[in-house]
Amino acid sequence: MIDQQASRRGLMIFGAIAVASDAVYAMAGSPNGYTPNEDVMRKHEARPGVIIAYEDEWFGAPWLNGEPIVLLHGVAESDVAWQQWLPILAGRFRVIRPDLPGFGQSPLPVSYDCTTHQVADDMLRFLDGIGIERFHLVGAKIGGSTALQLAADYPDRVKTLAVLGTPAKGTTGGKADLTAFPAMIRKEGVRGWAAATMRSRLGSDASPEMMKWWTDDLMGKATPEACIGYSGAVDKMDLEPILGKITAPTLVVTTEGSPLQPVSTARAYQEKIPKSRLLVLPGDSYHIAAVRPVECANQVLQFIGSA
Repeated sequence: MIDQQASRRGLMIFGAIAVASDAVYAMAGSPNGYTPNEDVMRKHEARPGVIIAYEDEWFGAPWLNGEPIVLLHGVAESDVAWQQWLPILAGRFRVIRPDLPGFGQSPLPVSYDCTTHQVADDMLRFLDGIGIERFHLVGAKIGGSTALQLAADYPDRVKTLAVLGTPAKGTTGGKADLTAFPAMIRKEGVRGWAAATMRSRLGSDASPEMMKWWTDDLMGKATPEACIGYSGAVDKMDLEPILGKITAPTLVVTTEGSPLQPVSTARAYQEKIPKSRLLVLPGDSYHIAAVRPVECANQVLQFIGSA
């Protein structure tokens, strides 16, 4: 077995190049840009039948160890969704990017219910297995919902929490109806669903190239069983009763015109979290972590520094 610490430090050369190059932001996430080789992703069996593929990156000085920061992606995505965050975070933090069960290189376990409770428990088992005790936690969309669940269930493990474009319950009051997604996926297929909902997800500022990549090269390749499972679990999700259990300083990020939920809805659940604040950014996307990755990553860094 390759030593994880040595393996992470072996990524230093790439990390230095990525941080130094202004072009990395244009390259990352584009069809012709750098994409990680998922065939060589690490894998860890969190429990029998639940195998988590993940990236583990530290681009800081090789004689130091960065604090762990864990990034949880949304439905039909993978660790690649966080690619543009890496140059900003990985020089200061050890960045852990798991593929959630059923997505990317993590297979969908048999009889998996895809609820935030189950996924949060498996994420913690995974982190236990790779030796991560306390960590900063960031989640986008349903990955953020899972992060809320994890921080509420295991408050002693989470140092800080940031969630972006994240619902706390299935019915959000916005134009983007998450509860309609399972039926849409069954009818249109994963790519058809992704294409039909991508503009509301990425907003009016997303370029045609970005829209195509997210539709064809990322979300459109996800398995329908996982997409239906996670989207179906959202219909029954209601995290508001447990938000008061979160003790970590928490940043909730949304946009002025998010089609997922009005600002008032995001504020209402944010105020249930004791040490939290709401950041409202301009725009009409609800996947703000993908649309404005550099700004969002820097906002998270500033928040962690002030927590």
